[in-house]
Amino acid sequence: MREHDPSRRTLLRRGAAALAATTALAGCSGGDDDPATESFDGELVEVGPNGQNVFSPGTNDPLTIDAGTTVRWVWRSANHNIVVRDQPADADWAGEPDIYHTDHTYEYTFEVPGEYHYVCEPHEGMGMVADIVVE
Repeated sequence: MREHDPSRRTLLRRGAAALAATTALAGCSGGDDDPATESFDGELVEVGPNGQNVFSPGTNDPLTIDAGTTVRWVWRSANHNIVVRDQPADADWAGEPDIYHTDHTYEYTFEVPGEYHYVCEPHEGMGMVADIVVE
């Protein structure tokens, strides 16, 4: 009696099916620790996404929000901060001047309408600057 010796094609199909099942289950594991994907009723700004020295949104196009909106910044790479360079006269936004690393989060609720300009000090010369317009 000869033992069953599956063909290479059969083994590849079985492996692909197992991989598909594992991938499908991975999304069901719960406990997502990414602060950017938590339930959040506000605006999200990524700090240094994909290792780029930008705020997204904010660097290439201003982030426009309504007064009373909370903005959450999420550090996607290391060695960044938020230093406020300009804001309306009666605003009191202090930014996040200390240097932080990946996965740090910071939130601020903008109450005073106007234009806000901020930078990442270590990368300001590389163009890591941003604007928020509060309407």
